[in-house]
Amino acid sequence: MIPPSTNDRFFQQLVAVATGLAFAGMLASLAAVEVGMGGKLVLRWHWAIGPLVLLGLVIGIRFWQLVFRSAAQETNLSHRRLKQAAAGLVTMAITAFLYPLRFVQPERRNEVFIGLALAIVVLSLVAWLLWKTICWVTENELKDGESE
Repeated sequence: MIPPSTNDRFFQQLVAVATGLAFAGMLASLAAVEVGMGGKLVLRWHWAIGPLVLLGLVIGIRFWQLVFRSAAQETNLSHRRLKQAAAGLVTMAITAFLYPLRFVQPERRNEVFIGLALAIVVLSLVAWLLWKTICWVTENELKDGESE
């Protein structure tokens, strides 16, 4: 295996820290959100924000370490660990997305769920169109080691 260059290491560190910061922000906002006066959502300081920021940083950095290790080692164990970590992150993301729904007023929940369902349909359609476009663009590309 060829060792990564300095640019590769910098990129890997940048991606890992950026993802960690994103998870830190997501977890911190979940700890800070609460219902204020008049039923509006407000962000307030909570003691759990600090530990959750650190946890988010660790999760993001650790995930990318697993990705880079899996790409370098290509063993079944590293791939299995990566799949488990990805499944855990997807579960955490869905939970973080659904958590604020507990603050929605009961009389408005139906409207919110209709909006969420519509958003899921539209985003799924956009993802499918992007995937089909990528397949269409790359279908005539040569594979590695092939010649014209």
